[in-house]
Parts: sequence; structure tokens; C-alpha cells
Amino acid sequence: FKPNGSPGPQSPPVHSPIFVSDLNNPDAKQKMRQEMERLTERQKQIFVETFPVVYKDFRRNGLVLFAKYFSEFPHYKNIWPQFRNLQDSALLASNELANHCSVYMSGLKEIVEVMDDEEKLTYFMARIARSHVKWNINKYHITNMLEGVDAVLKRSFEEKLTDEIVDAYHTLYDVIGNLLDIQKKLVIVKRPF
Repeated sequence: FKPNGSPGPQSPPVHSPIFVSDLNNPDAKQKMRQEMERLTERQKQIFVETFPVVYKDFRRNGLVLFAKYFSEFPHYKNIWPQFRNLQDSALLASNELANHCSVYMSGLKEIVEVMDDEEKLTYFMARIARSHVKWNINKYHITNMLEGVDAVLKRSFEEKLTDEIVDAYHTLYDVIGNLLDIQKKLVIVKRPF
């Protein structure tokens, strides 16, 4: 799995601390690091070994994940401005969803690519969490994706899927959700009414 060797959209590389002020807050930094430490070395290894299989069909897997997500929680489409005017029946075939799925899968790819660099991983995870705060996304929005994640893992690995792989991905999503909660406490969200 090479950072620039895979087809698909490329996200900008993570080279610098984006949320220095957040990460210089000793309490926030400690909480984020504690949360990140929940990802064991074995789980990080699992992501490095398994995500290339998932990413190989990133467009389809992204659509599988979001199809499950929106079928279970159709009102969640209103979180994203680009989906609000789309009919539910048109959403799955829309370019807007296809583009969002590509960005989403590229974000997961970036997480895997920096998995062995604690600083970059912390900054990147904080960036993801921070970007979701502005849309008033909560931890439950993240953990409610797990059925879609499970569908993608089953599709990608079939009979080779293990409980260890599923547990690693579930832990990752729980960590992202908790980091989101940490970020929400650092940022005052002002939304127009």
C-alpha cells in the first residue's frame, strides 16, 4: 500500500500541525493522546494490512457504506448541504454522493498512511474531528456508520473476515467519535438560523 501508488483521489499530505492551538492545550492534548493510545499496535497493523483491500474498490465500498448509512438513517442526509435538495431515491446515484464517498475513503486512506507516525496521526485525526464539528456531527453519527463499515468489510473479505478485523475498525470509529467530542469542547460552533 503506497501513499501515491493507488488509483483514486489524493488528499493533501499531512506535513504540518494544523491545529497547533488545540494541541498546545495541555488538557486537550492529553485527552487526544489517551484516545489515540486505545489503538493498539496490532490494530494499527491490521489497518495497514487490510485497508488496501478495502480501498482497491474505494468508490463502490464508499457507496455501500453510505447506502447502508442512509437507509438506516435517511434524515442524516440533511447534515450535508450538497445532499439536502436531492430526493432520497436519487441520492445513491448522485455525483454528489459519489464525490463524498471518494473524499471519505481518501480520508480513511490517509489515516492508514500515517498510522506509524503518532504526531501526524494525532494531527490528522484532530483535523477530521474538527472538520465534522462545524456540521454539528456527534459521536453517535460516527458510530451509527458501523453497520455500513461491517457491510464493506464483509464485502471485501468474505469468509476471511475475522472478529479481530471487525473489532479494530469498530475501535477506530469509536476513537474518531471520542476525538470529535474532545474537539467540540474546544470549538464554539456558530450556525446561522
